[in-house]
Amino acid sequence: MKSKIDNVKLGLLLGLLAPALTMLVIYLVQFTEHNFKEIIDLLISKRIFTKIVSLCVIPNLALFFLFLNKNYFRSARGVLFATILFALFVFITKFTL
Repeated sequence: MKSKIDNVKLGLLLGLLAPALTMLVIYLVQFTEHNFKEIIDLLISKRIFTKIVSLCVIPNLALFFLFLNKNYFRSARGVLFATILFALFVFITKFTL
């Protein structure tokens, strides 16, 4: 019987949450003197928003390999799908902002 952890939905959820939490931690450590919208506007104006978002996806790499190591291939597939969604977001944002 497969574990309840081996689930595409769980992998997708974690793959979406990990970069968001990473961005939140970066905000709390570096930029607490400004509100979140000001920081996003600043990152966009300096043309580094997509670079920061791309770096925030790095924790997905750890999640992906953790799931592969545990043979949770469905969860790994969900994390991979979330990473692809972030890549599409970065690609679209890079050429529209």
